[in-house]
Amino acid sequence: MKRFALHVLLWAGYALVEYVANLPHYNDPQELVRQTLFFLPVIALPFYLIAYGLVPRLLWRGQKTLFWLSCALVFLLVMVVRLQWTNWYAWLNEGITFDLPLSKISKNLFRDYAVIGFAVALKVIRDWDKKDRLASRLQLEKRDAELQFLRAQIHPHFLFNTLNNLYGLALTQSPHTADSILRLSGLLDFMLYQCNAERIPVEKELELIGHYLELERLRFGRRLQLEFRHPKSETGALLAPLLLLPFVENAFKHGASQTNDAVFINIRLAVEQHTLHFRVENSKPRQRPAAVETSHGIGLQNIEKRLALLYPGHYQIQVRDAADTFTVDLKLDV
Repeated sequence: MKRFALHVLLWAGYALVEYVANLPHYNDPQELVRQTLFFLPVIALPFYLIAYGLVPRLLWRGQKTLFWLSCALVFLLVMVVRLQWTNWYAWLNEGITFDLPLSKISKNLFRDYAVIGFAVALKVIRDWDKKDRLASRLQLEKRDAELQFLRAQIHPHFLFNTLNNLYGLALTQSPHTADSILRLSGLLDFMLYQCNAERIPVEKELELIGHYLELERLRFGRRLQLEFRHPKSETGALLAPLLLLPFVENAFKHGASQTNDAVFINIRLAVEQHTLHFRVENSKPRQRPAAVETSHGIGLQNIEKRLALLYPGHYQIQVRDAADTFTVDLKLDV
């Protein structure tokens, strides 16, 4: 009903413009009203034929050649109908028919074609905008679904590793078991209730990494040499939640956890001139099982997919896999 009212309003507006434009040339305003309304279907019907018939059935289906040929036939039909319509109007009013001069016919036809073309163009633009907004919405929904899938992989992965750590502490009856469970509870609280936002302050991610590192300190004890540097950075920087933690977890899982020797992990985070610099460097055993190599690659692939979805064209990541160290450098616009 709303669309119908809008169309009526638009054609009423066109009729009013026609009336005002031609009023100086007519002595009888009522005659001008009748003539304007009588000739309105000559423009309105071809418009609806093209806009609601040819455009969706031919143009939007890729049949452009057939669409333009059909438009040409419609315009020829408009020319024939316009000539006949003029005679019908004269016959209805005066009971006579007559031949209009070529200049008058051309003027009327060009005007009709211009109005029809303009109206069809508006309809095409509206349809295109609607299709574009729909495509954008579908793209965003697809991106959100992929992000939810990737984030869903992070949570079980993290929980599984941390529970394994707690199991090891429990087996040795470590006095740090209770403290570890308390820290894990805080981490899970953060993941479940504070990570639903699209962006969080960088300081929140730093706090999360700090809690995780404390858990790992309890697990590895003195054989872990850990350095976590995060000099005071620009305030107000926002970051996608749980974006950096997987890098740190990756360093422990595929570095420190693969050997019983002393290990080191160096982490540095800074935000300078709206660019986040993040580096994680960890020692690793020289000999690693093939399964570990594959798993390591899958973890980084997951992280890079999230970066590509969240920060397309606004990040750089470098991975250096040396004989006894593994380093990840990330630069990110925030």
